[in-house]
Amino acid sequence: MQISEDPADFSELDDSALLSRRAELRDQLADLSPQSPEHVRLTFLYDVSTAEVNERARAAWTQPS
Repeated sequence: MQISEDPADFSELDDSALLSRRAELRDQLADLSPQSPEHVRLTFLYDVSTAEVNERARAAWTQPS
């Protein structure tokens, strides 16, 4: 599934796609200079994806058994 660079799209991905997208972002970040504008943009997207993962984990752990 191709997603846009809109951070809101992370909430629409299933867990597997979200984790795959995060891996892609990590790989792209590793190839960029930390001072590049693209690195800044990808870091922002990675941070938004982290927030989405954290929210899903929180929701899973707080569901009544």
